[in-house]
Amino acid sequence: MYYFNEKEIVVPGQLLADDPKKSGPGTYVLGGKVYAAQAGLPKLRDGVVVVIPLKGPYKPEAGDWIVGVVTDVKPSSIEVDLGGYLTAVLKYPERQGPPQGLTVGDVIYARVKSSNIRGIFLESEEMKKLTNGIIISMTPARIPRLIGRKGSMIALLKKETGCNFWVGRNGLIVVSGKSSEGEFAAISAIRVVEKEAHSQGLTDRVAALLKSAKGRNHDDREQGDKAN
Repeated sequence: MYYFNEKEIVVPGQLLADDPKKSGPGTYVLGGKVYAAQAGLPKLRDGVVVVIPLKGPYKPEAGDWIVGVVTDVKPSSIEVDLGGYLTAVLKYPERQGPPQGLTVGDVIYARVKSSNIRGIFLESEEMKKLTNGIIISMTPARIPRLIGRKGSMIALLKKETGCNFWVGRNGLIVVSGKSSEGEFAAISAIRVVEKEAHSQGLTDRVAALLKSAKGRNHDDREQGDKAN
């Protein structure tokens, strides 16, 4: 049995479940029951209870998609800044040269291959060089809320702004739209998600914000046409 609502904020020591096998990251087991080890948002993932902290640095895990900035290109490896004082390494065969012609300052979207005492290593497969858009940052702990359940929040942002999004688990996000108005609306919505990630009714408020922005842009275009 579970004792939480996924929309609430739990505090350390709060009872979450009565099956010790359901204990996941951010929880602990005591007396055969699962409790929150930190303040955050409780989630049920693959039958396991996890608590996502509201604040805190990014902790890389294999399989995470990240957005990073190339800071150094060496004969067989590339150093990538992930923000928050974290640097990852992307290795490649020296004879082939840097993948996609990467150079210092380029922004990439890639998957974490491994993260351990030896460092953070990225996969070259599926890595994408991002050449257009605006790069912004948000608290890494709020990224799951920006993505939404089954990608619902990002899907809403894409639909209402016409922008593409590359969301890194490390808190870096690239927003690329056909217009500056769409990008501005998307960034404004992201800031609302970051600020109000723990509150109820967030999806409805974001949808209302985006519809209002679209209405203002439409009115501005009409006035501009009349003036011409």
